[in-house]
Amino acid sequence: MKATDLLIFALPVILLLFLFQSQRKRTRTFTDLQDRLAPGQEVLTTSGLYGRIVSLDERVIVLETGPGQTVRWDRRAIASVVPDDLADAGPIRPDQAADTPTLPADTAPDAKNDEK
Repeated sequence: MKATDLLIFALPVILLLFLFQSQRKRTRTFTDLQDRLAPGQEVLTTSGLYGRIVSLDERVIVLETGPGQTVRWDRRAIASVVPDDLADAGPIRPDQAADTPTLPADTAPDAKNDEK
């Protein structure tokens, strides 16, 4: 058997081993995240919604998205737990937000041009 024949056989096998290993690692990370979930934690869903866990069971998690507002989610939709230092920061108040850009007066839409 030539070295090139061995390489042609070994390369796809090694590639498959790497693929299976990375999938196993992702599954292990997801399982660890699901095991660490507890009421009171702030989490981020896969669609970008932030909420605090109110209750959870095997399949459903209830998130509080605002004072008195709860939403039911499939437990698998939790993407990550928000670190405590970010969770305690709270929402951004309007006076903390950056000023919105305004158009100069000469670039504002002209009513005369709209009639054409």
